[in-house]
Parts: sequence; C-alpha cells; structure tokens
Amino acid sequence: MSHFKPNFFILGAPKSGTTSLYSYLSDHPEIVMSNPKEPHYFSTDIENGGIKSLDEYLACFDGSRKSAKAIGDASTLYLYSKVAVREILKFNKNARFIVMLRDPSEIAFSFHQVALRVFGETETEFNRAWDLQEERAKGINIPDGCPDPQLFAYGKIAKLGFQVERLLSLVDPDDVHFVFFHDFKERTEQEFLNVLRFLGLDSSFDTKYDVHNPTRRIKYPRITQLVNRAIGLKKKVGIETEFGFASKVHQANIEEKPLERLNQDVHKKMKNFYEKDLKLLSSLIEKDLSAWRFVK
Repeated sequence: MSHFKPNFFILGAPKSGTTSLYSYLSDHPEIVMSNPKEPHYFSTDIENGGIKSLDEYLACFDGSRKSAKAIGDASTLYLYSKVAVREILKFNKNARFIVMLRDPSEIAFSFHQVALRVFGETETEFNRAWDLQEERAKGINIPDGCPDPQLFAYGKIAKLGFQVERLLSLVDPDDVHFVFFHDFKERTEQEFLNVLRFLGLDSSFDTKYDVHNPTRRIKYPRITQLVNRAIGLKKKVGIETEFGFASKVHQANIEEKPLERLNQDVHKKMKNFYEKDLKLLSSLIEKDLSAWRFVK
C-alpha cells in the first residue's frame, strides 16, 4: 500500500478540541489523517512514546484514499516542543499549521487528568501538582513511571504566547490558522468550514458534529495513584511493563462528568503566572483575551 506525505499539522494545544477536529477532518473525502491521531514523530525533544522511524511515520497515512488533497498529523505536543515545527519545515517546507487555543488555566487543569491516565502522574490533587513544578524542574519528586518530566510542567505546556511567538518566527502567518476552543464549541460547523477553506478544500461537506475526547474525571484517584506507582516501580527495577492491564484499570476508573472547579487560590496563582504570556499572545494574534486573564 502506498502512503502519503503530510502537508498540514494540528500542532495543539492539548485539551482544546483537537480530537473533535481530527475526527471531522477524517470524514472528509479529500483528507487523510494520521492513524494514530498523535504520532509525535517530530517532537523529538519530548519523550512520550512517539514514533521514531520515518518509514513507520509515513505508514500512519493510508494511501488508499486517492482523492486526498490534504494529509494531516494532529500531534498536540508539537506546539509545546522546541524543535517540532523546525523539523516539520525541513520535512515539508510548504506545510500549513492549525493551532487550537483555549484559556491556559483550563488546558493545564485538564492536561493533569491526561498525565494521570497516560504519563504516570501520581499526584492526584492538581493544586499540589501545580506547586510541585519548581521541584520537578530540578529533578525532584518525579514519579518513576514518568516518561519525561516536561510532561508535568503544567504551566509551560499551556504557555501559549511564548509558543505562538516561536511558531510565527518560523512560519508565514498566512500559513497558520487559529481556532478558539470556545468558538469551536459554540459554532462548531462554522469553525470547521473555516478550517476547510484554510486548507483549500470543498467546504460544502457535511458531517456529524459529535464531541470527541471530552475531559473526563477520575472516579477513584487513589486507584490511579497506586497503579501508576506500581508501573513506576517495575520500570525502576528494570522489569518490562505490559500496559494492557493498567490501561484497562485507568479506562474503568474514569467517568464523563465535568471536572470540579479549580481551587480559587491556585486559580489566582495560574492567572498571575499566565498574565504576561497572555498579553503577548493577544498582541501576536490581535485578539482581546482579557476574559482569560481574570478568575471568573
């Protein structure tokens, strides 16, 4: 089977609607999306189980859809990565980029749930995980099952102004399309059609606008903590870990209920942390983001 070479990339941010957009794009007859959704081939500076070889990467793109004009990769840590965009441009100098943006406090809070399920986080209380960032940056209090401490830098993961500034230093702004999570949620069809127009594709296409991969709450945090500690201990003593059982436990231990509201004290800390970065982002994309800068 032949394979395609991707020509557009959904760079992130995580927990900002990328899975829903990926799903809608996958249904379009002129688009082939990566399988899996997030190969993370180009984010070589972040260890998160991404694909390592070019042959394996290209095999993520099914070449059987001959009508395809747009080939997409939706790895959501590319925006956070220091090297991914530069490496993508070496691979395809004509690449185009989609960036989904959300209130960074919400990204960080939701990403903590991902870290608990996927990256071996053992601190189940987000307030504590946020406060641990400084220690963890120095290599302290990092769980043994963690593939890369950068995945627990919740503040930096959602520092969108810095990340967008780096992106626009490398890429022509005309080759970047921004989608805002709130707009995408409230006006899904309109925002999706805008993406199709950006990609130069048939915008008369219709699809079902179901929500995919909503933030899910862990029912029993203690169970998640114990499973992740057990995985970390096995890694520490050099035992090859089969993740099938752990994955099933994590899957059974989640429920599709809204996350509890952020603790007001940590929310204020986060807003202070992001204030300068949000002013930068606002100036870069010429959009008023004051609603993201204050605790509601």
